[in-house]
Amino acid sequence: MIDEQLGKLKQSILNGEKVNAKLFNRLVLGKVSRTFALTIRALGEPFREPVLVGYLFCRIADTYEDSEILSVEQKTQALDNFRKLFLSEGKKLKYLDKIRDVCSDFKIDDDEEFLSLYPETAFERYRTFPDGVKKSMISTVCEMVDGMKKTVIRQNSQEKIGTKSLEELEEYCYFVAGTVGNMLTDLFLYYSPWINEKLYEQMCEHKLAFGEALQLTNIIKDAMSDLKRGVSFIPRDLALQHGVDLEKLYLSKNREQAQKIMNILIIKAVKSLNRALLYSILIPKQEPRMRIFCVMPILFAIKTLAIAVENSDELLDSTGAVKVTREEVKSTINFVTMNCVWDYQLVVAYEKDLKRVEKALGIQIEIPFKKAGFLPIVHLTE
Repeated sequence: MIDEQLGKLKQSILNGEKVNAKLFNRLVLGKVSRTFALTIRALGEPFREPVLVGYLFCRIADTYEDSEILSVEQKTQALDNFRKLFLSEGKKLKYLDKIRDVCSDFKIDDDEEFLSLYPETAFERYRTFPDGVKKSMISTVCEMVDGMKKTVIRQNSQEKIGTKSLEELEEYCYFVAGTVGNMLTDLFLYYSPWINEKLYEQMCEHKLAFGEALQLTNIIKDAMSDLKRGVSFIPRDLALQHGVDLEKLYLSKNREQAQKIMNILIIKAVKSLNRALLYSILIPKQEPRMRIFCVMPILFAIKTLAIAVENSDELLDSTGAVKVTREEVKSTINFVTMNCVWDYQLVVAYEKDLKRVEKALGIQIEIPFKKAGFLPIVHLTE
């Protein structure tokens, strides 16, 4: 039913007909990101739609940057023209035509590529938002696009896959995900009467960790399959330190080195997740929908990392799949929905999976929750 409905809307767009932009955006979101489509349901209006449209904008930019059929020059051209759509409303058609010309090999039956060819529905809803919301979205998208261009050009000039160092990986995560943390926090402040400037400043201390944690988790779970197809953001200096070529890290003979490198990235991701959870429970309890929206992907991420460390064969196999089961997804959704205002319960649930990671790695990862005075009991002991 949804596929049929979306297909009719896409055909209408191709025919140049006006469509229900809000409906199209909602339907296409479920196709380009099932996980985000799940979590955004928690948000209420008027906050939900700006977040949804903001996500679509980010996804469009990512489609240009991550395309396997666009050259480096085409990627930068597409990103440039997409950026100009936000800054030159009067020349919108000119830049849309340039995008379609550059991306002429995109397939209309691919939902991500279709959205990137025809972003008009996202812009139609964007123009209805308050000026303060649009300002935040423009800032986020422009900074993200500039960062993506920098990454594309740098990787091409180096003629190597991967990032140069952990610092370069952090920079990449900031541009593609940390900027989203900026936008979300600004939108939280704009829409919530319960978030004042003081609380906003507290949240800003941890907002970058929210995006970085989720981006690192995605990089980790797909690392070996990405490597096999010639794409990677694993730091090359880590591979060098462990005496292996990054391009060959996914080979079975390099499992030992691959495990050590992935463990370093997993620990880094967990530390960011720890701060991301603190960010989420700073959100006032009077905003349960915002809490659910933030906590849910964090619990999914820590579960994913726990599965990764407990099933190294799946993590290190280029054909393996590290993912949370449907049953656990459902139970997590139900749990967060029922316990979103109870800090203690959320931390206990998080720590349950954190301990799985610690046990598998044989270490203890410091958490910042004890520093949060508003939590009565925050760290369990055996």
